[in-house]
Amino acid sequence: MLDIISVLDKLESMKLIRTSRKVGNYMQIYCPFHSDGKERKPSCGVLISDEYRNGHRYPAGFCHCFACQYAHTLDEMISDLLKLHNISKSGLDWLKENIPGFDDDLASFDFLLDGDTVTSLVNQYAIDYLKIHSKTEQTYVSEEELSKYRYTVPYMYDRKLTDAIIEKFDIGYDGNWIAPGRKKPTPCITFPVRDKSGHTLFFCRRSIAGKFFNYPTGVTKPVYGLYELPANCKSVIVCESCFNALTCWVYEKPAVALLGTGNSYQIQQLKELGVNEFVLAFDPDEAGRKATEKLKRALHSVAIVWSYANIPAGKDINDLTKDEFDNLYVE
Repeated sequence: MLDIISVLDKLESMKLIRTSRKVGNYMQIYCPFHSDGKERKPSCGVLISDEYRNGHRYPAGFCHCFACQYAHTLDEMISDLLKLHNISKSGLDWLKENIPGFDDDLASFDFLLDGDTVTSLVNQYAIDYLKIHSKTEQTYVSEEELSKYRYTVPYMYDRKLTDAIIEKFDIGYDGNWIAPGRKKPTPCITFPVRDKSGHTLFFCRRSIAGKFFNYPTGVTKPVYGLYELPANCKSVIVCESCFNALTCWVYEKPAVALLGTGNSYQIQQLKELGVNEFVLAFDPDEAGRKATEKLKRALHSVAIVWSYANIPAGKDINDLTKDEFDNLYVE
């Protein structure tokens, strides 16, 4: 079996890549295929061992960058790296020359479901970049559990999500979840709720039919989307729901969600962000107006706090087109 870590170490010793750290079943690397290979935060993952997702077997060494969408097998990635450095050699030849015992037997993609099933599910190419587990007694959702839901369904796109956003936030689909007190499955979208280090604390679920939300009983809701905020972010939109926050991201504006109208723990998390500006984007109803006033009072001591003033009645951010969103004004 090919030792992927050894291959990556060799590539790094030849200054072809820069590795970051091992997280779960992936090795994070700084993507060499965009930003001239000089990105400051690693956005690329290389599978350490085979993984089974979405009706496919992804082979060890599969490389994917969520930022530039580069996605190739190990030998293809090495071939492309060599081309970047004007080295006329295939990835397979490089492996034969540099990796003792390499037998030219790299695994490829295997389709594990029947063709109709695979066709009906839009492949997500999702690579999860979990941080190293904390040494505290806090338990987190496992990579095995997360991988069960890495499917995309048309409803996600109906709600304006893009492949890049689906992947960045690891949005999934659970068609077999049975809500407490119900007997039949409630197909739903899964939103992994992460802490600021990237650990998945729990799932927020939103039914596809109707408007049913679920959170585990007894949890204190954190701010959704903290982990995904860019380094040195100076302006953040604060929304009620996951879909609203993700719509802001689709429209190229960093945003978080309170999974409601905000609690004291979330307010403290927002205060600790160190941003210069908050823009509140709560629903234009009575609960939203009260939440806006509460957050303005709570946050004005740490940042400038604006709110969108002209979200149409009966709508929220997810209902707006890009033009409508761009024409919102703050007060």
